[in-house]
Amino acid sequence: AAMAPLLPADVTVTRLSRSIHLYSRPGPAGSRGPRPLLLFLPWLGAGPAAQGKYLQLYLACGFDVLAVESSLSHFLCPRRGLGWAAHVLALLRGSGALASRPLVVHALSLGGYTFAQMLLLMGQDLGHHGSVAQRLRGHIFDSLVVGSLDRMALGVSQLMKLQALGPVVRATAMFYFHLCPSCTIRHYEAAVAAFWQPPVRPPTLVFYSLDDPLCDSARLQELLAAWQRLGMPVWVQAWATSRHAAHLRQHPLEYSSTLVTFLGRLGLAAPTARL
Repeated sequence: AAMAPLLPADVTVTRLSRSIHLYSRPGPAGSRGPRPLLLFLPWLGAGPAAQGKYLQLYLACGFDVLAVESSLSHFLCPRRGLGWAAHVLALLRGSGALASRPLVVHALSLGGYTFAQMLLLMGQDLGHHGSVAQRLRGHIFDSLVVGSLDRMALGVSQLMKLQALGPVVRATAMFYFHLCPSCTIRHYEAAVAAFWQPPVRPPTLVFYSLDDPLCDSARLQELLAAWQRLGMPVWVQAWATSRHAAHLRQHPLEYSSTLVTFLGRLGLAAPTARL
């Protein structure tokens, strides 16, 4: 409801849970089949106005959007994070409004960790999750947190709404990792491995900046090269200077045109997309 003023009047918002919302529009007259679905995984603590800018983009391009917010507990407690990833996969796999549509994923910052958990589960049982895997047409990653666990903890602390608590959250996260390394770090490393060797390998677009303190750009280049060796088509839009998880706000024209071009390559962008 808080986002309603930002969205076109014909958008229907369906609340599937406190942190999962479906934004849908009627298809144009004479359109064939349902609109493609965008799974949107925003950064920790993303506010309604910030999410709204991405929703507007995808709704204008002919997509419905399933926005799935993650919480701090999904990061600090990997089993809870895996359970959340399994819940999202079950929603996408089930019958009803989300079933059988072409699917694109847009993950921002630590939203990429939630998607890594989804990839991990898909890789463990492709038979069970095959219907979702087969529908994945493209991945869009923005401001991935790439590097050490310490960098991941820094990402969590910087993205929390209560910025004054950031150093406390970071210290707590690192203490937690080292207190329980056998469970936490093992789960984290398994999810990262699934990201490096994904069970599904559609065309991928990556947005990043060279001055992002939460991304080790050399390590990111290794990741992109690894994906290309696996046969994944990879496009990048990089900036020398930008802000973590705020590239759309800081570079709106470049961001929007790069995104629409990519969706066009997938054959999914509405030809009349108005930005």
